[in-house]
Amino acid sequence: MAEVVEDRSIEFLLLHRKDAPLPNLDSLRNVPLTQCHWRDAFQNTQDPLWRDVWELKTALSEVSDDTYLSIRNRLFPLAVGGPLASTAFSNRAGHKLLECMEAAGVWLYLHGLLRSRGTASLQEKRKRDENRKQRGPGRSLVFADVCGGPGAFSQALLHAGPSRGFPRIRGFGMTLAGVEGLDWYPALLRADFTPTYGLDGTGDIYKLANIYALASISTGTLLCIADGGFHVDFSIANYQEPISARIVYAQWFAALKILQKGGCLVLKLFDATLAFTRSLLFLSTFLYDTVHIVKPKHSRVVNSERYLVCIDYKGTEDKNGWMAYFKYILECGFSDNDHIPELLPEVWMTSDPCFMQSITEMVKIISSNQKMGLKMILDEFKNGMSRAEESTTTPDKEVEKDD
Repeated sequence: MAEVVEDRSIEFLLLHRKDAPLPNLDSLRNVPLTQCHWRDAFQNTQDPLWRDVWELKTALSEVSDDTYLSIRNRLFPLAVGGPLASTAFSNRAGHKLLECMEAAGVWLYLHGLLRSRGTASLQEKRKRDENRKQRGPGRSLVFADVCGGPGAFSQALLHAGPSRGFPRIRGFGMTLAGVEGLDWYPALLRADFTPTYGLDGTGDIYKLANIYALASISTGTLLCIADGGFHVDFSIANYQEPISARIVYAQWFAALKILQKGGCLVLKLFDATLAFTRSLLFLSTFLYDTVHIVKPKHSRVVNSERYLVCIDYKGTEDKNGWMAYFKYILECGFSDNDHIPELLPEVWMTSDPCFMQSITEMVKIISSNQKMGLKMILDEFKNGMSRAEESTTTPDKEVEKDD
């Protein structure tokens, strides 16, 4: 009997060992950067499950787009793109965000955080009130939407906030300017959402000045959401992770500049096979109290997408040289859009059995589900081809009519 998989949310916790030393990032500033081209990123990958997924994607690249989408949407109804009936969201992304936040307990955590801050000292309350006067009406929850256009994540938060116990919520967002399909939805032209295109007006997240500009206007941010990415043709879909490494890193770095201590991050990823991605996840376990990977049920089981959900940002003040190193990687590590830097020596991760066990389990389960989903589509395509061949080779039988 063929194995099958269905749309459902799954969640994983990433950990480093309790006695793990703080990575000495300052020492890496004196080491020449090592880079590789995205086409060479998987040269040393030996995982047989990853190879199986690669081969299935390669086989499906021969299937026409219309046929592939027809089979996929029939087998996995939640994969259908576009607006969903009876919702206030303009596409599926809003559902994915809310599912990630539910699975990782972000709403519950933010409730507790804001309650605890409600008992702040009188001096702290006066300072907070003064900040509110400077930026307008006070809000219970402030979020920043990085690479957010056209704005499905922001739509979802502004719509769902009141029903989740946040009657007052305010958002800030940055997206690329002048790019078709990334303009903010008209529904986001409202008083509680402020868009920006950064210091130079481009909205380019790769430019440090634009990150600083977003951080300067979104003071008090306790939730950073980042769904940035771009279309990758199916013919090179196997390389989506290395191709997307730069935008993933820029959004991850932006969150460190934007978030208040105690804040949360929800960031879209594409697989976790590369040492670069694993380095980013490893560092996240030191920067946040709790680190999750969530594959929400509205995220297509047949693709490599998953979400990094980090809770309780600790800040970097006690981590010598960390922000300077992260800034260095942002500005110098990606000499162009084709090369990826080494973020950490791989041995720093492989020598931590707790981290390796947690990330290996996550990759294995998501990849196994992806393999089954892709095989279901390929088998259905082959069965359809067989039926079509039979119908062309079998002579029509005489049809008896009812009297």
